Amino acid sequence: LLVTMSEFHTKILILDKSSSTKYELNFSHKIQFRNLSFELITCENIEFDKYLDEIALIRINQRDDVFIGWFFKITDELNLYSNKIYEVTLTSCSIES
Repeated sequence: LLVTMSEFHTKILILDKSSSTKYELNFSHKIQFRNLSFELITCENIEFDKYLDEIALIRINQRDDVFIGWFFKITDELNLYSNKIYEVTLTSCSIES
């Protein structure tokens, strides 16, 4: 019996609002950026009426604060994460088997 596991890869763009500096993070599972830790839970493609969007379920830890939510590549107005210093944008989320 051969079981194929899918592996997820994501790229996010982080804007440091205090310095107007952008950072791109590429990761498959977990990554640390300053005082934030990101964990990619899953990637999906979701079809809207006129386009296909890539979405990622990401867990963000910052000290005692935990956020778990969906990030949308195209429909980024649906992204609910809010931080005084950082703005997080999904640039891609892919599924490889």
